[in-house]
Amino acid sequence: MSVERAARDRAAREARKRLQDPVVVAARNQRINRLNTESRDLLERLADRLPPEVLQTYRTYIDVGEWASLVDVLCATLVKCQIPVTETERGELANVLGQFTLPTDGWNYINNPESVLSQLKVVSA
Repeated sequence: MSVERAARDRAAREARKRLQDPVVVAARNQRINRLNTESRDLLERLADRLPPEVLQTYRTYIDVGEWASLVDVLCATLVKCQIPVTETERGELANVLGQFTLPTDGWNYINNPESVLSQLKVVSA
């Protein structure tokens, strides 16, 4: 066995141990729960401004745990359609966007949170 392969195998074993560490598992579950709750709450706050068929699709993303899909298409919809959001909703979206580790392959809007937030149509409550 080569030294390089042995090092890779050792690194893989260590990674598997970390994934089983109760502290790591608890932190990951907490992050997932927070992302689920905050993205769902944000979507429901914006529900009255989204077309019903779009809203149903976005709710399905949440139900199946596709939070990145939801956040990316929700950002795209808000920016492209210039759907009005309040300053509070903008802050909530910033919090949700901030939960993703960048770069995240394939997600144009998630990967550019500053651009998304600057292009939103922010209105007074």
